Amino acid sequence: MHAETRDSHLLQLHTRSSRTANFSQTLVTTMPKHHNAYWEVPEVELASEKFAKQEDDKDVLSKLRQEFVIPTKGDLRNNKYGFQQKQKCPTSKPDDHEESIYFCGNSLGLQPRRTKEYVNRYLETWASKGVFGHFTDYEGGLPPWLNIDDAVKGQTSKILGALPSEVVIMETLTANLHLLMASFYRPTKDRWKIIIEGKAFPSDHVRWLHCSWSSFSD
Repeated sequence: MHAETRDSHLLQLHTRSSRTANFSQTLVTTMPKHHNAYWEVPEVELASEKFAKQEDDKDVLSKLRQEFVIPTKGDLRNNKYGFQQKQKCPTSKPDDHEESIYFCGNSLGLQPRRTKEYVNRYLETWASKGVFGHFTDYEGGLPPWLNIDDAVKGQTSKILGALPSEVVIMETLTANLHLLMASFYRPTKDRWKIIIEGKAFPSDHVRWLHCSWSSFSD
C-alpha cells in the first residue's frame, strides 16, 4: 500500500472515530438525568416494614388490592377444600388469619372479587337460555359468548394504547403454541431441534413433543 493511500485510510478512520465520539458525547449530555429518590434513603430504613407501608399509602393504585381475594396463610396450609374454618383446632397457628404474600402473578394471579359474579351470570344464562346464550344479547346480561372477544378488545386496547381493531384476544399459551407450530414448524435434517426451558408448563412440553413426533411421522 502506498504511503498516500495508507495516510488517507488512517485519516478516514480518525474522522469516523471523532464523529462517533462526538455523537456519544452529545447523546450523554442530551439524555435526561433520572433522579432516584430512594438512593437518599438509608438502607436500614429502606428495608423496614414501616417504610414499605408508608410507600403503599402514597400509591394511588393501592386501593385496587381490595379488588382481589388474597388467601390467608391458614388457607394455604389447609389440606381441606375451600377456605380454612375460623374456629380453632389443634393444628391452628397464630398467623393463620394473616394475608399471604403472593408472588405467583405470572402463573396464576389472585382471583378478582368480581370473577365469581361474572362466571355465575354466564352459568345462569346457560341454565336459563341454553344455546341462545351463544348469540343473544340479554338485558342485564353479559356479552353473548359468540362475541365475547369483541367485548374484551375494547377494554384491552385501552391498556395497550392501541385501537380495538389492532388487538386480537387469543387463547391460552399452550393453544397459541399449537397454532404457531402447526403453521410454521417445518423441520429439516439440518434444523429440527426445539429448545425449551426446563420448567415450562407441562402442557407446553407435551405440545413440543407432539410437534416433534408429528414432524417425523410426516
